[in-house]
Amino acid sequence: MRFLLSLMAGLILVGAAPAVAAEAAPGAASAAPAVTARQPVKAEFGAGPASATKIDGRPYFTYDASPGGSLEDHIAIINFATKALKLNVYTVDATSGVNGAFAYAPQSAARRQVGAWLRVRGTASEQVTVPARTTLILPVLLHVPANASPGDHVGAVIVSITGLARGKNQKLKLEQRIATKVIIRVSGPLHPRLSIQNLRASYSGHLDPFASGTVTVSYTVRNTGNALLGASQKVTVHGLLGSSAEARGLPVIPLLLPGGSYTVRTRLSGVPPEIAVTASIRLNPEGLRGDLNPGIRVTTASVTLWAVPWILAAVVFLLLLVVIGLIWRRRRRRHWRASPGRAGANATPQGVTS
Repeated sequence: MRFLLSLMAGLILVGAAPAVAAEAAPGAASAAPAVTARQPVKAEFGAGPASATKIDGRPYFTYDASPGGSLEDHIAIINFATKALKLNVYTVDATSGVNGAFAYAPQSAARRQVGAWLRVRGTASEQVTVPARTTLILPVLLHVPANASPGDHVGAVIVSITGLARGKNQKLKLEQRIATKVIIRVSGPLHPRLSIQNLRASYSGHLDPFASGTVTVSYTVRNTGNALLGASQKVTVHGLLGSSAEARGLPVIPLLLPGGSYTVRTRLSGVPPEIAVTASIRLNPEGLRGDLNPGIRVTTASVTLWAVPWILAAVVFLLLLVVIGLIWRRRRRRHWRASPGRAGANATPQGVTS
């Protein structure tokens, strides 16, 4: 029952976005024109990995394969409705979506990796009709090409239903999709690696020269290896005179596709203006649960920035100017008094006769 509920929870409703924007990022639906007419009814279907006879409870497909290797698996398509459903069944590549989230290409997109390596047997023109309240199990065939690059590759088997929504002077083709993820690790040299890029930090203080300020840190975490990697992260700030602060509530970086990236921006308050502070980032990479990632290592980066109490610095600077001015004036007066011309002018004449 829990698995069936999870299947229904996985149903992606792209309420007002065109079919090509299925699996759209948050907020994408609002970009489409508003539809004032009745929306399509929610489709009652699910999909997930299966054995040849029944659903087996796996959350997604995952395989270790060699270049040139082949295997057969199964997907179950469940129709919970009281009428037959005509469904689309096709394979796609995964792409890196908004802030590293997995996104799946539309049906019309070219398939170059996992989407091209997979085939669902038993469908005509990538469509299938599932009778009411029936579970249909279809074979899924995988063939990894001989030139496949080592590392992790991701795609999905999509089960979807399309319909039309009518609005004022418009028609929209909508697609409701369930994506069953497929992760394939091709044998060969594995290089799990995360990089910290575009690291920037700034300090914002107050008029009170003794009040603490805020450090804002931003950076991009990029998967520069060939294995799926996420990470837990830690951001700290250390002042020149020994103060320290740590960012709270940082999210865990999700699994990133090779080449995928995730942008982080965080603020650390309570940082004293200690002339210079150093912001440090530490990433503890984490792969897919159960994966062995030899060579995985902690990633760090740091940047030093000025945290100057400018009001206090200005006061000190003015006082220094005053002191320098007084010293200069005193020395000038001494020099003037000691000059030869001045001494001669003050001398008393002697031996003068009339």
